Amino acid sequence: MTILGAFGRLDLLLPLLTAHLLADFVFQTDRMAAGKDRRGVLLGHVGVVAAASWLLVSPTATGLPLILLVALFHLLIDLAKIAVERGTLGPEPGGAPGPEPAGFWPRNGRPTLFLADQALHAASLIAAVVLIERLPVVSTPSPGTGVWISAFGTPYLRLLILASGGIVATTGVGYFFAHFLARFEIELDPDQRGGLPGGGYWIGVTERSLIYLFILLGEPTGIGFLAAAKSVFRIGELKDSKDRKLAEYILIGTLLSFAVAMLVGLVARRMLDLVR
Repeated sequence: MTILGAFGRLDLLLPLLTAHLLADFVFQTDRMAAGKDRRGVLLGHVGVVAAASWLLVSPTATGLPLILLVALFHLLIDLAKIAVERGTLGPEPGGAPGPEPAGFWPRNGRPTLFLADQALHAASLIAAVVLIERLPVVSTPSPGTGVWISAFGTPYLRLLILASGGIVATTGVGYFFAHFLARFEIELDPDQRGGLPGGGYWIGVTERSLIYLFILLGEPTGIGFLAAAKSVFRIGELKDSKDRKLAEYILIGTLLSFAVAMLVGLVARRMLDLVR
């Protein structure tokens, strides 16, 4: 099987992708993510990846070799990320933001590393499917014979597409935005960084959830009403600003949030059209 041929096994790839997203962005807390340099935390996270993958692919003995290979790849990628992060970026900054570091990597290392990490995880899932079907001594579930596929057919795959898109559009990109927007946050005055703890995160998750839903329903006009509603609540915050920094910070975050949620929704709709 070639790499392109692996996409013919969506009955394996989609459950594996959904399991990865659940393990990385739903079941993994911020404390767990920060503590993965400890062996017990890292192995526990990989165990969650393996368990979620096994349950979603096909909870039978036939699928275990594939799950073990996926878990091994996930472990190796996380170890590599930890090594690069520790060697080039140091610990996650905490407390009050300081001056912006100079140079491309100090400023962009964390968002770049996040994207590279997720790209490698996605590639590893494809590689695992390709490799496991090329090993003559390993038997894998035949197409359409998994427990959930046999029971529910393509509606199960469509459900996985909706779930995966929802995770990416909400919590997944939220982690990227947290790293990417940190460079702008340090430019704000201390009184401009206030607000409810986690308030900005949940505002972003809610707005991206609504946009994702609007795109799936074929009602993109709803996004305009959402943008108008958000601007009404923000205008009082912006009119008394000492300068443009807060306004630009909010605008950058909002435009990125809207654009990514719309893109993920469009990709999910296309995938739903392909899986019938």
